[in-house]
Amino acid sequence: MLTTAAVAGGAGAPAATAAIPVPAPLVDGVGRHAATDPADLQVLVNKAYPVTPRDWAPERLTRPDVRAVGGNDQLRPVAAHALERLAAASERATGRELVLQSGYRDADTQQRLYRRYVERDGRAAADTYSARGGYSEHQTGLAADVSEAGTPYTRFDGTRTSRWVEAHAWRYGFVVRYPRGARAVTGYAPEAWHLRYVGVGLAAHMHVAGVTTLEEASGTGPAPDYPPR
Repeated sequence: MLTTAAVAGGAGAPAATAAIPVPAPLVDGVGRHAATDPADLQVLVNKAYPVTPRDWAPERLTRPDVRAVGGNDQLRPVAAHALERLAAASERATGRELVLQSGYRDADTQQRLYRRYVERDGRAAADTYSARGGYSEHQTGLAADVSEAGTPYTRFDGTRTSRWVEAHAWRYGFVVRYPRGARAVTGYAPEAWHLRYVGVGLAAHMHVAGVTTLEEASGTGPAPDYPPR
């Protein structure tokens, strides 16, 4: 069941008021079941919900028409096209170019990155900012690490582009997946640069309801740590 919310355009957003369908509240103003199929646009991937099967890969990937600064420059088509619209609107509003730092990564690539971080910082520290192989949203092809041109992604927070993206990403179907103050829920330190495409319906619903994490939106509860093996 969907309800309709009238969403007025803001600075840099579409000028006309748009009627955006959003999921009707189910539990405590938000709730829905957690999607576990990695093909689902609203799939939940975190330390408690891995990508299953581990070697799953999207059927199609494409390079968005957005400047990329790394080798992992592909996304699923729906996310790629949404990122193009987001980047264009962001640049119109801020005068700064939004760039793609990293998109799709398979489980083995993610595990290699994770091991590198463990070797450098130790496992406990690495687990606060890097997913283990098979537990990364990047494997779904729906996650994009972004930054402002000329700014390292780790310094994206606080930039003009970051502030605009935080306020308007939902209009294009994205959420800032690891927001400030949510580490006990998501299991990760804040990452202003990590955007996750969930579709305009759910993103608008979360914005209107004031819900900041997919864990809360899906009703699964916090996932701060990996379950014991």
